[in-house]
Amino acid sequence: MTYKPDDNPDERFHFEIWNGPSEAFKTRSPSISYCENHNADFNYALAAFDFNLSAQALIARQREAPHLSNWTAPVLHLIRQTLELTLKALIQTIGWKVGGNAEKIRFSHDLQDLWRQGRTWLALNNYPIKNDARLASADSIIENLHAIDPTGDLFRFGTSRKRAFGRNKSSDRVGYSQDHLFEEFEQACACIGHWSGVVMREIMRAEQGWEADPLFDGENYPKIHGDN
Repeated sequence: MTYKPDDNPDERFHFEIWNGPSEAFKTRSPSISYCENHNADFNYALAAFDFNLSAQALIARQREAPHLSNWTAPVLHLIRQTLELTLKALIQTIGWKVGGNAEKIRFSHDLQDLWRQGRTWLALNNYPIKNDARLASADSIIENLHAIDPTGDLFRFGTSRKRAFGRNKSSDRVGYSQDHLFEEFEQACACIGHWSGVVMREIMRAEQGWEADPLFDGENYPKIHGDN
């Protein structure tokens, strides 16, 4: 295997599965390690799922102790990170369908721009996303989070490069309505995830030669008009 100059990591903490851990790794016995296991390429949807699990666990705990404001930054960081990854998963899936490269979104934290890219493509390609009853929640929470934390550093670090009222923003000045926020978060993830799934299942149907998808119904979503 050929390595680039910056691809040769510290062997005390890294190993490649076919060669196994080095003696330095075994001696160190690190609590955290990185293994090149040659699985499939990185998938934003899987990362979003993992962060969503963590967000839901902390949301459940927050509901049990709503008076504890100490969790504001962690809760909002997990919510924002989950939404960012969910949006990137949508754009990555669209890229797989049209043959585009989603590399340019890797280090983007602009929720509004990510949503604009995905939402616009879906609408222009006749996906009936505007008939999804959850769309309003997705629009609302993305606009709200972008207004409060446009660069994605406020909840991650507790302070932001962005300023308001003559000073850098800090997470201890952020407030939120639990029921409203948590409902918007759930609806937004469900909405974006559904349409990402619609595109992905179309890719799979074409690859498998299915006349109809045997497991997924792209029309099964809460609609603004008609029966749900």
